[in-house]
Amino acid sequence: MSPVTKVDGYVYYPGSKTRIDAMRPADPARTPWTPLPKPLSECKVTLVSTAGIFMKGDVSFDYEREWREPHWGDPTHREIPKTAAQDDCEYTHLHINTEYLQKDRNVAFPVDIFLDYEREGKIGALADTLYSTMGYTPNFHPLMKKTAPLMAEKMHEEGVDAAFLIPV
Repeated sequence: MSPVTKVDGYVYYPGSKTRIDAMRPADPARTPWTPLPKPLSECKVTLVSTAGIFMKGDVSFDYEREWREPHWGDPTHREIPKTAAQDDCEYTHLHINTEYLQKDRNVAFPVDIFLDYEREGKIGALADTLYSTMGYTPNFHPLMKKTAPLMAEKMHEEGVDAAFLIPV
């Protein structure tokens, strides 16, 4: 069970909203769009959850630093094999109630649902590697400059065609 049990009750929402609003593109029409290269039923897909999920035995997201520095969020990511079971993972996040995740990871990391989609032919395949980040990351520059490129490189190596972002 995760050591984090207290949820912050959205105490940081007003400041976060201001920062998020400032990040919006001036011209939404200039936001790049990349259509899928083939039908979804032929695509290899992966998942990227912002729920702070990691494998038992791996390094946790740094929630202790976040307790000390409430305007800091861990900008790193964790890789989770698609074969990982519910109980193989830890669920640590200071800004959401992780009890729901501990009971059913699919609420914020729909691995089992996408495995069903794979069996049903709705997607070509679920990639072997899935990803999680910490959703609360006020300084997004390290996430954009280091973490996202690392994840993108790994996705490219695995032949991933599309990533589904599951924000929490």
